[in-house]
Amino acid sequence: MYISKLTAQEIVEEIGREIGEHINLMDEDGVIIASTDFKRIGNVHEGARRIIRENLPELYITQNMENEMTKMGINLPLIVDEQVVGVVGITGERERVYGYGKIVRRMTEILISDSRQKDARRYERRQRYHFLEEWIEYPDISYDLEFRKRAERMNIDLTKEYRVMVLKFVEYESLSDTFDGQRLLEQMEATIRHEAERKSILYLREPTRQVCIIPKCRNDRMYLLAAGFIELIQKKYQKNLIAGYDSYREGKRKIALKKHLDEAEKAVTQAMHSKEHIEEYDQLGMEIFMNNISYDVMQEYIEKLFPQSERLEEYFRLIETYFKCEGSIAKMAEILYIHKNTVQYKLNKLEKLTGKDIRQPSESADYYMALYFYKYMQ
Repeated sequence: MYISKLTAQEIVEEIGREIGEHINLMDEDGVIIASTDFKRIGNVHEGARRIIRENLPELYITQNMENEMTKMGINLPLIVDEQVVGVVGITGERERVYGYGKIVRRMTEILISDSRQKDARRYERRQRYHFLEEWIEYPDISYDLEFRKRAERMNIDLTKEYRVMVLKFVEYESLSDTFDGQRLLEQMEATIRHEAERKSILYLREPTRQVCIIPKCRNDRMYLLAAGFIELIQKKYQKNLIAGYDSYREGKRKIALKKHLDEAEKAVTQAMHSKEHIEEYDQLGMEIFMNNISYDVMQEYIEKLFPQSERLEEYFRLIETYFKCEGSIAKMAEILYIHKNTVQYKLNKLEKLTGKDIRQPSESADYYMALYFYKYMQ
């Protein structure tokens, strides 16, 4: 019948609720694959077999014709795309069920046709996903003939330049732990996919992220697209989405899509640890390599710089203020509401604790890195 047994069961239950009668759905071999009378599923329906074998327009099973496998009621062939794909039966006395026959058959045919179309779209989507996954992993841009032909069949132009954006749900881990949360994730993913397709963006769903492959455009356009996705999810589901996208390259310098994805992933990772919802690779500095450092290494680095860690929060507030004020003692005093001499005293105390003077350019980098690690781990 070209539909799953689960879908078939959903169809008979939906129609059964509408008319208040038992409904059976038989496949091309006359086997009951779905029924509101569960104990009949899997049985062979001889009436359905006769309809298919003899090409009958309908068949009413009378009380005299009943047996253990076949019950009294009306049975009609299901025709989709000019082919008999099965039989639908309504159990009951002729006077009660005959009037439902054609209506139920038409409803069933429509539901089967709709299900087949959905299955076809899902299949097409899976094929596209498989292609995009291969494309992303392709080592270079010298695509072989078969790969180019597959792209053509999917209306994907490999001669164009593309950019990559990665989207992630901030609450992904907590949502994925519950059934309701997983359903919500699926709904949000579908919303992003529909919006991407509406804007002619190639979309790939991966377990923990959404990947958007976008015809080459400047960073301001990428930012607007990212902001649009974030606003859509926030308004519709009241959930937080973050985005990161790759570097903009002037001129025609095509590189492998995997490089674009790696850059976008680094950008979205930074967004996860910063206050910004959108990050672009071009704006990343030390974050490019710092995001690859493990928590244990970060913790070890901080402990090595600060052997006594009882007042870390106070020290890092001082360090952060120093960098924000670009080393200006007067500005630090104003922000911290203390005297300039007190600022110098605190910086001297910091030097005594760590053995490094933040006022010396050669040693300030140690503090900057420690500050980054500290904020990253919060």
